[in-house]
Amino acid sequence: MRPFSFRLLLLFLVALVVAGCALQSPVRVVKSTEFEDFGPNPANLTMKAYVPANLQPGAPLVVALHHCFQNAEEYAQETGWLALADAYGFAVLMPGQIAYNDPNYCFQWFNAWQQGPAGDEPVSIHSMIVAMLAAYQLDTKRVFVTGHSAGGSMALILMASYPDLIAAGGTFGSLPVGQTSAMLFAPVAMAGIGTDDPASLARRITDEMDWRGPWPRLSVWQGTDDPMVAASNGPRVRNQWLGLTGLAGAAPAVDRIGPYVRQTWRDAAGQPTVQFVDLTGIGHSVPVDSKTGCGVAPRGLTQLVSDVGVCSSLELLRFWGVVP
Repeated sequence: MRPFSFRLLLLFLVALVVAGCALQSPVRVVKSTEFEDFGPNPANLTMKAYVPANLQPGAPLVVALHHCFQNAEEYAQETGWLALADAYGFAVLMPGQIAYNDPNYCFQWFNAWQQGPAGDEPVSIHSMIVAMLAAYQLDTKRVFVTGHSAGGSMALILMASYPDLIAAGGTFGSLPVGQTSAMLFAPVAMAGIGTDDPASLARRITDEMDWRGPWPRLSVWQGTDDPMVAASNGPRVRNQWLGLTGLAGAAPAVDRIGPYVRQTWRDAAGQPTVQFVDLTGIGHSVPVDSKTGCGVAPRGLTQLVSDVGVCSSLELLRFWGVVP
């Protein structure tokens, strides 16, 4: 190799290292507990938990699933879940992806073998949930799952796979269950290509699951300016759940949370069942409100949060009925 070419290569590698440091701007994370022998773990995921001091028996459990390029604790910290756990008395489970499974630390939502109760990652996370419920005497009727991007897509898979265990969920910048069955087609799915029909979307789940309901309740948040997961995927996730819950065609109640429009569909008993928040002007990120202690302001490209004065994690707790 010519010296000039070598210098160019060296400069390129240095630039990558510097960029990597910027991408990984660290978030200070409060102490968590790591579990090793928690049960069947075919996906070889990691399990960490945050349990507030003096947590009461019968407390709820929130499962927080990170996005790509990030670790589980950072996601839970930067979106406010750990501070909210202290404030409202619930436990937080933080499943983690490893580089051996995916060099970008993405949960494998796009593979057919991960999209059901026999999938490696769903089984591993299910084992973690069962272990948490037993270890801390948590409420088996108040298990909630949330996530962003690949984590949100895996959250939907968990809700579809274990509707007898998951009470409700909340997703950000995610894709419907069954939108693709192989990594090769993931970019097509992320680009927003696919059906919007609630019945067709719901059948992707009901054809695979012998479950007559009720299905977990779901709050969907989608940025209109999302450059990674096309904005059309948010309504598609919403429609899948409207089809599952039999609410397709029903008129939602409409209100606002900050500057953003929120639609809520209620069941026959009046319980909020499906929700959609249209994040106008927001990209591929989770809304936080660092001024009130809900999450942290972004300091790197992998910290996919928008500090817009809306604590989306607190709003999920309200939708789930954990707080008034």
